[in-house]
Amino acid sequence: MVIATVDIGGTGVQFAAMSKEGKILEKREIATPACLEELLTWLDSCLSAGDYEGLAMSVPGAVDRRTGIIGGISAVPYIHGFSWYEKLAAYGLPVHLENDANCVGLSELLAHPELENAACAVIGTGIGGALIVNGRLHRGRHGLGGEFGYMLLSEPAESLGNWSLLASTGSLVRSVQASTGSSDWDGRKIYQAAAAGDEICQAAIGEMNRQLAKGLLNIQYLFDPDRISLGGSISQNPDFIKGVQEAVAAYVDRYEEYTLAPKIAACTYQAEANLYGALVNWLQEEEQWPHFQA
Repeated sequence: MVIATVDIGGTGVQFAAMSKEGKILEKREIATPACLEELLTWLDSCLSAGDYEGLAMSVPGAVDRRTGIIGGISAVPYIHGFSWYEKLAAYGLPVHLENDANCVGLSELLAHPELENAACAVIGTGIGGALIVNGRLHRGRHGLGGEFGYMLLSEPAESLGNWSLLASTGSLVRSVQASTGSSDWDGRKIYQAAAAGDEICQAAIGEMNRQLAKGLLNIQYLFDPDRISLGGSISQNPDFIKGVQEAVAAYVDRYEEYTLAPKIAACTYQAEANLYGALVNWLQEEEQWPHFQA
């Protein structure tokens, strides 16, 4: 069995032919096309080159699983507002779409099939997330399950002081830009400058870690998962993971009400997590998920 898996992102699109057990047999990628027609033409070239049993997709936005319509807005505006089931019907394949942050969470089930209840926070411009309950994605009644970025951390003023605004990579970059008066910053440069002794960057990272720790402790004591995985490009930096773990431990040491610290680790598959998660979602939706380990 070979499943065609697709990850549509704001800067790039990945395609992989994957076995049911999670082995990548072939992989292609391109910069995100400028329009839907270009994307569909490229997908057709990928799908026409192999014999596939199904098509699994990771996409930004809220997915209506009944209609195949991607709601909301994203960095790829042309993928929204129509049925992908209808658009891809000519291939005669069962198609399943899922939100990209949910796919990152689902990918951890392939890497760690022993997990029963888990959380995943994907940290980037904002914060997305996923909840796994009894080995399945918890979407919630309104599809809002795992939307951790909306977690309120400070008193609302003109805008909500939520987790996305206070603890994301985007918040880190905005803080350093405001303090230095320069727009020439990104997460990688900030960590490099902090390692070289830049006090502004060190302070901004420390504040981000404290805000992340607040949200992670909220998730732990609300849901009590086996593990909380952190995704997004920043999670590939071991200094980031270590800093967050230390910030969480500091709160646990300071307040006796916290009796344990959550188990925190970087997501396993990093840049390919969306592809693996799309595969898991397809297998679960088709009732072919036997907890294989990649």
